[in-house]
Amino acid sequence: MKNILITGANRGLGFALAEQFSQVGFKLLLVVRSVESKQALLSKYPLADVLVCDVTDDHYELSLVNWLENRALDVVINNAGSGTKAPTLESTESFFLKKEFNTNCVAVLSTVKGSLSALKRSSAPLIINISSRRGSLTMQSELAAKGSGCSYSYRVSKAAQNMLSLCLADDLEDFGIRVVSIHPGRLLTKMASKDAHMTPETSAKKLVNLVQSGELKNRDFISLETGKLPW
Repeated sequence: MKNILITGANRGLGFALAEQFSQVGFKLLLVVRSVESKQALLSKYPLADVLVCDVTDDHYELSLVNWLENRALDVVINNAGSGTKAPTLESTESFFLKKEFNTNCVAVLSTVKGSLSALKRSSAPLIINISSRRGSLTMQSELAAKGSGCSYSYRVSKAAQNMLSLCLADDLEDFGIRVVSIHPGRLLTKMASKDAHMTPETSAKKLVNLVQSGELKNRDFISLETGKLPW
């Protein structure tokens, strides 16, 4: 049985990913922020292991190391995310950027560092960072986000996460660890874009199929709707 770690697994895409990966036989290791979320997940997935910890806490990385112990991890999905509806310079605040950067970028680094030993125990380890089309500098420069309503803080933090993904891909390929960034599609979630149309369940099924196909390559940046994206 393969093991998968998913952050932000209590709602939205994270919850859908837990459902879909459990259906194809993965052992679930889930990270959530509250005891209530843990209890709700265990009522649905009694065989899952659930860690209660905020991914932005200073002690998160060490908590992850201790929790994983000597287990092997085949897939890590950095799904926990944050967004703020402040799409203009006038409406945005430095606090928003700090909040999104901590969740969407720094916490990804903490998850990877905390799970690295477990990933090295897998025969084909894979890190999936849930990114966004709005993190593409190329698309931003081509005015793809202009008038979209997407916040400064979300775009900047996802662009930073994309750079982190590329740094990790360079560093970890010597260990046989692939690192990919995934835009999950225009999802109907609490952080939905104005053109959202896809359910988290549909997106999760697409990602499961990609993982099982073995087609994901190190340094890929892929939209589950349209295929490869420009960095």
